[in-house]
Amino acid sequence: MTAGTTRKNGILNKSAVPALAAACLTLAPFGAAPVKAQSGEPITIGFISELSGPYSFFGTACRQGLEFAEKKIAAEGGALHRPLNFKIMDDQTNPAQAVAAARSLDVQDNVLALTGPTSSDIALAIYGYAEQNKVPFVVPVAAFAQLTKPGTKYTFRVEPDAVGWGYAAAKFIAASKPGAKLALMYSDNALARAITAGIKYQAPKENVSIVADILFPQGSNDATVQAAQVVATKPDFVYLATVGAFDVTTTNQLLDLGVKPEQIIHNVGQTTTLLGYGPRSIGSNYGTFFDANLDNVTPEGRKFIDDFVQQVGRIPSYSENYCYNTAYIIKAAIEKAGAADRAKFRDAMSSLNMVEPTSGVPISFDQNGARKEYMYYMQVTGMQPKSYTAKKQFYIEWAPETLPVYDLVK
Repeated sequence: MTAGTTRKNGILNKSAVPALAAACLTLAPFGAAPVKAQSGEPITIGFISELSGPYSFFGTACRQGLEFAEKKIAAEGGALHRPLNFKIMDDQTNPAQAVAAARSLDVQDNVLALTGPTSSDIALAIYGYAEQNKVPFVVPVAAFAQLTKPGTKYTFRVEPDAVGWGYAAAKFIAASKPGAKLALMYSDNALARAITAGIKYQAPKENVSIVADILFPQGSNDATVQAAQVVATKPDFVYLATVGAFDVTTTNQLLDLGVKPEQIIHNVGQTTTLLGYGPRSIGSNYGTFFDANLDNVTPEGRKFIDDFVQQVGRIPSYSENYCYNTAYIIKAAIEKAGAADRAKFRDAMSSLNMVEPTSGVPISFDQNGARKEYMYYMQVTGMQPKSYTAKKQFYIEWAPETLPVYDLVK
């Protein structure tokens, strides 16, 4: 398939901090490595992520990517020749816990900035605190568009927005089969609702008809009945915006009912989930923003992949990559600011112009902290116990204003 490209010009306070059940620690870099001279007080960044609870498979992956970057940054002399430390808190995939952690990191630790969440629901909770209390917030892996709605001042979203994922999916489906019939199966969370809003907006424009629209309540763990309903509509493609173990379960229940792997499109490819599908999923498709099988991986990116495989035992996915690059984004903004000052850091983030060390993809943010949108679609071609192979099927990029994202999601 020929890659397609389109372009278009286009209330909380700081009073008494509640007791936190979240575990809190500072990351220690892997192994021993030569470290350049560093002096002065460490620059501390608060890292709040889903290290337990339903989204822990994403949060722990993010932390792993961050650890690799922290080790490398330490070896390079830190930021402004000062140690760059990430102080971790587990939000337990609980928005209230995430806000409590943000308040603690702000008030007690006086961190320069916050980062870490991979769940859009969690990121939205931290967003409210960060914007009100003027704490810079760099979101590595959470894609809800409202994180960068007009008027946003302190939040910067590294990952393309989820409505755009749906836009890209509709484009991919139309390019794969004109006039295709599409079934939607998605979980009731901010990310999935935004993705499907994008699909529903763009599908009619691409002559793609939606023949099934199935929403799963949070906590669902079985899709036997729903999978049968989908099969009865005889779709050309089934788009899955489910997560974790439930995503694996839904995929296999569809395959059990005779849906071909080539008909299944996963909203995004997380290595642990892709491996969970097993060899019978070879031929299925997934969206991504970085993949070990892409040919635009830089030498640094290739080393990151090789080191990750050696130490973790599997290839990294886009989430580990984004969290690795987020550490470098923060480092670059600190050095551009010339000081560990929140206002200067925020201004430096707003004017940042760099590329991802692992892929060479440009990084810059618009006036609301949104990043230029892009997406790959890959097809699984092989499956091993701790790795997989895939080929690029489709690539698209677009400006944030291409879609009325803030009208489509609230």
